[in-house]
Amino acid sequence: MSRKTGYFVITMLAAILLASCAGDREPSLRGGTLVVGEISAYESLNPMSTTDAHARDIYNLMFLSLLDENDDFLTFAPRLATSWEFSSDRRELTFHLRDDVVWSDGVGFTAQDVLATFIAQKDTAMAWSGRHLKEHIDEVRVVDDYTVVYHFSHVYPYQVMDANDGPILPKHFLESMTPQEIRGLKVEDFPTNGPFCIGEWVRGQSLTLVPYKDYYDEGKPYLDRVVFKIVPDQVNLITQLKSGEVDCMESLPPMEVDKLRKGDYGIHVFNFPARAYIYVGWNGAHPLFRSSKIRRAMTMAIDRKLIIDNLYYGLAIECKSPFIPQMWAYNDDIDPIAYDPEGAKQLLAEAGFTDSDGDGWLDRDGKRFEFEMMTNQGNQIRNDIQVMVQEQLGRIGVKVKPVILEWTVMLERHKASDFEAIVSAWRVGTKVDLDPIWGCESRKEGGYNRVDYCNAEVDRLNSTACGILDFDEARPLFFRAQEIIYEEQPFTFMYNPQAMLALHKRFTGAKPDAISMYHNLHEWRVGPEKVKEDDDGS
Repeated sequence: MSRKTGYFVITMLAAILLASCAGDREPSLRGGTLVVGEISAYESLNPMSTTDAHARDIYNLMFLSLLDENDDFLTFAPRLATSWEFSSDRRELTFHLRDDVVWSDGVGFTAQDVLATFIAQKDTAMAWSGRHLKEHIDEVRVVDDYTVVYHFSHVYPYQVMDANDGPILPKHFLESMTPQEIRGLKVEDFPTNGPFCIGEWVRGQSLTLVPYKDYYDEGKPYLDRVVFKIVPDQVNLITQLKSGEVDCMESLPPMEVDKLRKGDYGIHVFNFPARAYIYVGWNGAHPLFRSSKIRRAMTMAIDRKLIIDNLYYGLAIECKSPFIPQMWAYNDDIDPIAYDPEGAKQLLAEAGFTDSDGDGWLDRDGKRFEFEMMTNQGNQIRNDIQVMVQEQLGRIGVKVKPVILEWTVMLERHKASDFEAIVSAWRVGTKVDLDPIWGCESRKEGGYNRVDYCNAEVDRLNSTACGILDFDEARPLFFRAQEIIYEEQPFTFMYNPQAMLALHKRFTGAKPDAISMYHNLHEWRVGPEKVKEDDDGS
């Protein structure tokens, strides 16, 4: 289809989609507006092109997957699929689909949408970031309008998860444009089928979600509106939370937790182990950080315990693995690298770095050991880490130049590996697999390996372990792979934080979890009791 025709289709769809998101429900039945304060604007909400983990939380409220993943990272609940089963040899996985789902442009959902989505996900021209998750799926076959079968190349533990990954998109929409056109679309142009759809998006200021009036579930959203308000300064955001201008805030600064719990603000704070870790990433493509000995010296010179104690108030633990402690393959036997600035100086001396001119800074071949360390604005903890690391590395003669960038600017530079060092966070996938961020092949454009890390033994151990059904048999291989990565320090693994969500107590029904803070947003409501559909409000 031509570009001109494709955009004509988009234009025609726009009015239909906008009308489907109009709130034509009786306001007496449900109601209320939730204002969520966000530090950073969203890069994009296009499910076929964005790589932003937080954007994924939002678009998953608008697009449904086959199944709903539980927070044990192993089991699932029905969503678009009502049930599923394997063939006797586990090479085929059959999904039985709902027959009452309608896209927001009025077209009914069928198995053809599942097939079309799979084809788009596998299409190299689409360059979908999760394409590697479909590599062991040979074919998707439509049996009838509401039955679809996934055919796998071999048996492995995460077949259901791989089949389920990524939201389902409508066939008639995917086939109306080229992959390049789809990747470039605004999310408002997509037909959706989730509990929410976009009411208004003022880029850089706010995103408003409203209930999708034809959502299949009997439990349609209780709230009339959810407004994600961008407040790029964390101190200002906390002030708005305390004053009631903002109802909800995630990424709560740890120093505020006790104040909010003990103060008269009417705010409840949820906290639980996050599916993430904070790190300092060393770009291995940069001459300074090609050597694992130098990267290890950086870690030895950074007092991670002091940083955790000063910034996280007991709400984080030291990180020592690319997996998180909640995962079955996590290696708890790894000994953290000790804080040892003198040992760090010795390693750097062995690599040729000394203070040859007596100016207090290390140098080699006439070049000072100095580099830029970037992070994003608005996140005070990351800014504080930057300052503390700058000071600690300065003590051993390494000069750090902090660079603070707007979130989307930093994200683009990060994706392009256009940095020397970075303070950031990684939300770990729920699938036990090191390849997406640590695999040699993941260094290619579009991959998540942005520090140019490559170890053939890690690739071999991970690939073998991923194909073993017995977790006890696979665990030692994953353990050894984690040990190698930690020994080579492509990241200085800083800490595993608690996830924290502040929510005004007038809102009930919230169940944030490690899958997403907004996992059950359609069940959040104002007031202590659910409002029945036949309640007249009297």
